[in-house]
Order: sequence, then structure tokens, then C-alpha cells
Amino acid sequence: MERPFLYDTVDFLYSSVMDNMPEVLRERSMASAFVLGATGIYGTVRLLQFASKNLVERLFPGFHDKVLPKIEKICTVGMATTPFLYALIDPDGAKQIMVEHPTYTSGMAGVYVGSIAAALQDLRSKSNNKLIEERVKR
Repeated sequence: MERPFLYDTVDFLYSSVMDNMPEVLRERSMASAFVLGATGIYGTVRLLQFASKNLVERLFPGFHDKVLPKIEKICTVGMATTPFLYALIDPDGAKQIMVEHPTYTSGMAGVYVGSIAAALQDLRSKSNNKLIEERVKR
């Protein structure tokens, strides 16, 4: 079987962090991979949201409040459905990845959770801000 998507990059990043961790964390590779995947993508998504609000908004007014929520919704649906679609399309391939690369799979589950959490948190924040603005206008 060929290596999973971005395996070399993910392995490099994971090893770079784990080589500097205490032994107790290195012994729990699957839990560590999940936490690293979740926190890594959460931080990345939040950084992109910050860049959208503070940089992209200057170039394209309205992007952060009108376009970004649509992109976040599309990405959330994509992140939620992609693993299931892959398992439906190639069940043997999905099973093989989970069996041969359990730590990678755990890390990707973390990425799944972290990315959706960051996007939904931003969407909810924008929704709450709209409600507050509407109530203030009344």
C-alpha cells in the first residue's frame, strides 16, 4: 500500500514534536497524535480566521463576514463527509490505512475534530454577534 495523503509531512511534524516530549507522552502515540492533530489544525484555522479579519478584509471588504462563513460551512461539510465517502468508495483502502497506520489515523481524527470545532466556533460567534447587533438596533 502506498503511504496516506501527506504522510511524509505529517510524520516529519509529528516526529519533530514527539522527539522533544517526555517518555510518558511518547509511549502514548495515538493519544498524542490525536491531541497534536486537533490542536495543530485548530491553531491553524484560528490563525487563518484572524488573517481573514485583519488582512484579507482590507483587500476585499465584506470577505470576513460574508464570504468566509460560506467557505467555513463548505469546509465543515467536506471535513465531516470526506472520511465516510472514502470508506464507502474504498472500504478496503480505508481499513488498510486504519490497520497499518493507527497513529496516523488517530492524528487525522484529531484534525477532523479540531478543524470542525474551530470553524463552528467562528460561525457561532458570528451568529451571536448578529443577534446582539439586531437587539441593539431595536
